[in-house]
Amino acid sequence: MKKILFLVATVLACISCQEEISTQAESFVPQSKNLPVVQITDQGEIIPVNGTVTRSSIEGELALQFASESAYQSTITEISRMTAKERLAYTDNFTSLQKLAAEADKELDEIGEAATNEADFRKKYAQYVEKYSGKLITNKYDAEDLTLYVPDGDNLSTYFINENKKVVIGNEIKKVSLNNDMSDSEKAVFATTALANETTNRFDFKETVDGKKTTGNIEIDSRAYINVHVGCQKKLWYGWRRDDHRDIYYQVAASPMAYRYIGPYGQELCTNNIQYYAYHNDDKHVTVGSLQPGGQYLSGTLRVWTDNSVSNVKDSVEYNNVYALYENKLGKFKLPKLNNSESYGGDFYIVKTK
Repeated sequence: MKKILFLVATVLACISCQEEISTQAESFVPQSKNLPVVQITDQGEIIPVNGTVTRSSIEGELALQFASESAYQSTITEISRMTAKERLAYTDNFTSLQKLAAEADKELDEIGEAATNEADFRKKYAQYVEKYSGKLITNKYDAEDLTLYVPDGDNLSTYFINENKKVVIGNEIKKVSLNNDMSDSEKAVFATTALANETTNRFDFKETVDGKKTTGNIEIDSRAYINVHVGCQKKLWYGWRRDDHRDIYYQVAASPMAYRYIGPYGQELCTNNIQYYAYHNDDKHVTVGSLQPGGQYLSGTLRVWTDNSVSNVKDSVEYNNVYALYENKLGKFKLPKLNNSESYGGDFYIVKTK
């Protein structure tokens, strides 16, 4: 009887997801991207900023200002429907903590190109880490990972707070408390200690080809949701740096599984099948579905391709049932020809945690 009730609840949830499309489509109105920027002086005064200013041209620091706590929370909800790239563009008139990390990534590339030898690079890299100390953090789980990360990067407030973790709500300066560790989604793909853990609810893979590394996994969480994590890195002198300029495609063929995806207005939708997932390495953590009611294990195959592993990215094919995360749409999309022989991943058998 419990299984029957659970099945009925799941079906009703899927129906409500479908009905949600029309109601949310009418009510969703994007806010302006040009959020007010203010100056916080060393004395704690809040002064409106007119025109373009830089962090180095003012006394004190710059911060975003929201009219109220409800306006701030509403904006966080709005960007939750966006990709990482869209979130950065949303506040392109301001250097948030996330934007600072993007600037640091570019600087790391410049250091790698400018270094004349490994010793020179190590010296420049040490200065680079010191420059961002107290703002960005290193990967304490992998000494070869040279990327600097936003602490608690899954926290969406990091797209609005400044490098000192401040934002102005009304006329009050608020300092946001962050966990001083990599986000769960970053650790899922860039923490090597996680790969060493023998967990029955997760299947991991790692492939390195021609100075390019692809790492990923599929797992069942405690809610019986099925999540896929994929991340890319490229070689830089003695280590690796995160490579966010990769196109990634993957396929989950498994049972007993119900496919789920997020619609254009943030609603969870249900479907019988998704043939491929496609994204531009914006979102490393994607919920692809859930166990069927009463299911305790998942058996199947995870296949992952990147624009590096596909032999000819220009040889495109139109596929049905593709969920393109960069558009939040499920439908027909042209993708590179995805041959199973060029894929990463493999067969898996994973069990739900208690």
